[in-house]
Order: sequence, then structure tokens, then C-alpha cells
Amino acid sequence: MLSRSRNFTLVEVMVTMAVIGMLALTVSFVVPDRRDDTVEETSRMLYERIKYAREYAMVRNAVLGLRIENDDPSYRFVQFTDGRWQNIDHRGLRNTELDSDITLNIEAADLELLQQDGTELDSVFGVDDDDDNVREDSSSERVSTPQLFIFGSGDLPPFELQVRDNYTLSGVTWHIRSKDGIEVSLQRGDR
Repeated sequence: MLSRSRNFTLVEVMVTMAVIGMLALTVSFVVPDRRDDTVEETSRMLYERIKYAREYAMVRNAVLGLRIENDDPSYRFVQFTDGRWQNIDHRGLRNTELDSDITLNIEAADLELLQQDGTELDSVFGVDDDDDNVREDSSSERVSTPQLFIFGSGDLPPFELQVRDNYTLSGVTWHIRSKDGIEVSLQRGDR
């Protein structure tokens, strides 16, 4: 008896490749992007820390600030004590290092209430023009003036903070904002 070997035709190979391609495309839509998760987690953590810093400021009747460093991606909360800004070493408010592809951008409104009386903001917080908004705390570490202030009443100026992923062109942006200085919200947004 003759045995005949059966070979695949070109059409069968092409159909098989098309099915495998469709399955691979389907899997790529189902598997979530870990980068988006990292940006969301960073945003939620910062949002919760801002809320915690407000409570911390109210309980201690202290003036706090949020300082963002994009050169070495990080943020820190600082406290205005003894006429200068000092780092806070409280567990929820310590310096936080970020992924190198995440950028924080903040726009805060001017503190118009303090400036209504003709008082300059720099003179209220003891910042001289000569020191480039930098003071040294007791541990000799340089502490810069924060971009966002949190007062002992829990109030803060209206602000918008964007958390962006610069790794991909279609990266996700999250917005932490307060329009009235009281309510703070967290939203996912478009670039």
C-alpha cells in the first residue's frame, strides 16, 4: 500500500497565520498597560497625601507646602517653622521619589488674600530675593519654597496639578485640582 504524505497548501498556511494574527491582536487589547497603572497609582497616592497634609496642618495649626522637583522626579511636603521652610519627616509626608518618566506640573493661584493688604508673599514666608527662594534647615539640607501652600485652616489656593507619563506619546494624564481651595478632586484626563 502506498502512503501518501499530505502537505499544507499556501492558502491553509495563510489562513492559519491570519487566525494567529487576530488572536495576538485580541490579546494585546486585553492586556492592560502597566504604565497607565503606575501613573494612576502615583496620582492617587499624591491625592491622598494632599488630603492628609490638610488634616495634618489643621490639627497642628501649621503652614505646610508641597514642593515638586522635576529635575530629580520627586515631591516633598515642607513646613514653615522658625521663619523658614523645613522638611517634614512624618511617615505620610516624607520625600517621595517618582518614576523617571513621570512629570508633575502644578499651577497654583496667587495668594490674593495675603496680597490685598499690600503684603508681599515673600516677606510673609521669610524668603529673600538674595537666596533664590532656598533656605537651609537644621540638617543642612537645602529646602526650596513650595509651589502649593496648605494653611492651618486646611485651606489652600486654587490649583491644578497634572501627573503625566512621558514614556509614551499616548500617555495618560491625571489631574488633581481645587477650584475653590476647599474641595480637591482627582480625575483622569486627556493630554
